[in-house]
Amino acid sequence: MALLVPNIGELESLRYLVANNNHVPTLGDQSPRNLVLKLFTSNTTPAESDVPSSTAYYEPYGVGNTNSYGYAPTTGYPYCVNNRTDQAYTQQTGILLNGSRWTINQVGSGTTATYPEQTFTFSGAAGDVYGYYVTRANNMPTNVQGVVHGASVGVGTTVTLGNNSDPVIGVIGNSYITIDPNQSVDNITLGMHVGGNSGIAADTKVIGVDRALKVVYLDKPLVDNIQLETDPDVTFSFGRVTITNHGLVAGDIIYIAAGAANTTLASGTYTVFKVENNDQFTTTPAMNPIENNNAGVGTATLYSSIMYAERFTNGPYTIQNNGDQIKITLNVALD
Repeated sequence: MALLVPNIGELESLRYLVANNNHVPTLGDQSPRNLVLKLFTSNTTPAESDVPSSTAYYEPYGVGNTNSYGYAPTTGYPYCVNNRTDQAYTQQTGILLNGSRWTINQVGSGTTATYPEQTFTFSGAAGDVYGYYVTRANNMPTNVQGVVHGASVGVGTTVTLGNNSDPVIGVIGNSYITIDPNQSVDNITLGMHVGGNSGIAADTKVIGVDRALKVVYLDKPLVDNIQLETDPDVTFSFGRVTITNHGLVAGDIIYIAAGAANTTLASGTYTVFKVENNDQFTTTPAMNPIENNNAGVGTATLYSSIMYAERFTNGPYTIQNNGDQIKITLNVALD
């Protein structure tokens, strides 16, 4: 049967979705990232299966309703104003929304979050603007976002846990392994490929990590015991994205589209797990570049992920002159 979300559940869910969670000083800031409001100049009608691409949801960087990702906007389409102290978003385009400015109300059986009117002011022609969408804030620069095949994905380094002093323990038939208390699981995340031990079935992946109990859950049952007397270690492997000056930090949420040559990467929404340097990062869930024990590599395209989208009901609005504006009042509803 379908899950019922009561009005109070809608209220809390909407607070989280728009980053309006109440701050608890002793716990630190537990809210998700703030949102960024963006416009799209592609002739797109939002649908459930939509994803950002070279033909949909591209922003008005240039004239003539063309995809101009990879270059700085020439239309006056804005970069985010740096009004945050926890992270600078000034390489990202659009209007950064402040989670504390959402007003959330319950009317009847519905719950609605409303944000004050926002204005996009252009300095030159941008063609037809068909609608807007909202993403989680990140600082991916314009010469990275949306550049087709701009990133490469390959096999990252491996993480090995367990040894003769601090063994990994697993029982045949169980779909989990227990990591020794002296070993850290901070480098383990969902989607990692698991191997390096005869007790692990081929092409096993991590589906859960209990960091308090140091239990790693697997998508396949163990085919043999894992113990000190036989082989006490297990290897975790994962994919790594490489692109020059990606600008991302741990916790950023992005959409990664697999290139045609990438035989193992699933296109989807990923969270940046670890930033290894200015040019490389890993994700959660991990991008798994190994299938059937074969390594696969290829290209990928990075986008801001779409959370909400709406096509203007009386649009498109044609931007022709310096000073032309588009004004938007956001309303997000749960019912």
